[in-house]
Amino acid sequence: MNVLLFTASYGDGHNQAAQAIMEEMERLGISVQLVDYVDWLHPAVRSFTKFSLVHTVTRLPSLYGLFYRSMSKIPPSSSLQRRLHHLGMSKMRRCLRQFSPDVVVSTFPTPAGVLSELKSKGLFSVPSIGVLTDYTAHGQWVQEHTDAYFVATENVASELAALGVDPLKIFATGIPVRSKFHPDRVRTLLAKRDVLRERFGFQRDVPLVLMSGGGEGLLGDTPEWEQVIRHSGLQFAILCGHNERLLRRYENLGEPRVKALGFRSDIEEWMAAADLMLIKAGGLTISEALAMQLPMAIFRPNPGQEQKNAAYATEMGAAMTVANVTEAEEFLRSVERNPEQLYAMRHTVGAVPRLGGAEEIVSTICRLVKTAEQGKPSGKRELRRTGSAFHSVR
Repeated sequence: MNVLLFTASYGDGHNQAAQAIMEEMERLGISVQLVDYVDWLHPAVRSFTKFSLVHTVTRLPSLYGLFYRSMSKIPPSSSLQRRLHHLGMSKMRRCLRQFSPDVVVSTFPTPAGVLSELKSKGLFSVPSIGVLTDYTAHGQWVQEHTDAYFVATENVASELAALGVDPLKIFATGIPVRSKFHPDRVRTLLAKRDVLRERFGFQRDVPLVLMSGGGEGLLGDTPEWEQVIRHSGLQFAILCGHNERLLRRYENLGEPRVKALGFRSDIEEWMAAADLMLIKAGGLTISEALAMQLPMAIFRPNPGQEQKNAAYATEMGAAMTVANVTEAEEFLRSVERNPEQLYAMRHTVGAVPRLGGAEEIVSTICRLVKTAEQGKPSGKRELRRTGSAFHSVR
């Protein structure tokens, strides 16, 4: 099977989900071509959209929430939506001709929309798969010619169905996480937590807080956080991502119990060593913390998917949500006074059900493609191939 896999480098979540799927496919010997849809944009447009996204999320979250909700309500047949899809149509056509995929998988909705537009014109019939990377559904994913969707939970499946997607096209498999978060790997890492803490230069008996703002260091560089850290007796590992200014600032705190880190490829080891993760509410970050059985403090989730992600983690008992730095400081003080609450949260996190993620997604894609080609029944569905698209019938 030859797979064309689309991601979009707006933050790390789409990329990490695509990486997880690619790892599992390559493990099975499947040929995968990974494409960052953002690379197709004009350099000026690419820079502007990334800059606007980061600054809107951090400085004008209410405006971002309005944008998120408005975009979710735009029907795929609207003139605006079709114009957006036409921006990448010629490159999509060339890409499909060049790689001749058996199936196209997207962790970002726009490529799926462009492909759906091409299929509506009868130019291509290659099957299209959407992989949602948040604990909610967004209307941009709803496309007439997307043939199957993989979502985080049954609740998200219900949301997507309420937006008009045929329920037979939806599979609640969990969000795909990378192989480093496989249960076997997690058990090995958690068994040597004390060894990891010593290697990283932390004490065993003082709670360790792993602070992460994502790839761009979105926790910010306000003096408030510096004061919280200085006045706390906890240990901190601060993941600054690619934010060099943030990294330099925290490196200069001069606190031996505080370590500032740039981008890390061994994030799973730091998560295994930690007692609490202070994060923004990205769907992938939450999924990885759940896989690592790591309690979370979710900082100021923005309107839109972040609020939905935070609500899921909080309802599962895996996280506390803090609205601002003051609330975060109060929670950290309570943890310092009573570390047992972290042990209770870890026990709760360990009980949160986790689905198969990447393994289940890839095995289902393989089954769907194979069944569609052979025209044989598959479980509760029978899939037949019309052109190259999947059509489900009871």
